[in-house]
Amino acid sequence: MLETLKIIHFLSFAVGIGGGVASLLAGLAMRTAGGGAPALAGLQRRLGRASAVAIVLLWITGVWMLYAVYGGWGGMSGWFWIKIVAVVGLTAVSARMQWLSITAQRSGTPPAPRIMAGLGAAANLLAIAAVIIAVIAFTG
Repeated sequence: MLETLKIIHFLSFAVGIGGGVASLLAGLAMRTAGGGAPALAGLQRRLGRASAVAIVLLWITGVWMLYAVYGGWGGMSGWFWIKIVAVVGLTAVSARMQWLSITAQRSGTPPAPRIMAGLGAAANLLAIAAVIIAVIAFTG
């Protein structure tokens, strides 16, 4: 069972970080896309939703593995808690992006590109930080 959880966890991370990078590239392409920009915006929404689902799966599998391997939250290293701070930040940024996207889709007005680009960059940086810190926390 632990192997299955790890597989889901790592695949979810791949979807999340891959979605973030793909969304960044789609955003850059939208600047010069002209008539193709609406299709790219739709792609960004779908990538964002997939990444949001990935974050939910990361939380579920991560907490499950934490209890399966370590018996819970107690006794975890300082590096682990720094990683959790990065993951909570990533979750908050992702939730904000989803809220802005859903609100924009309902109103018919796209979210401000600069805000979404800034949030996307923050999400990518937090995701990278979470992985680097996780490596330190679980191998050091």
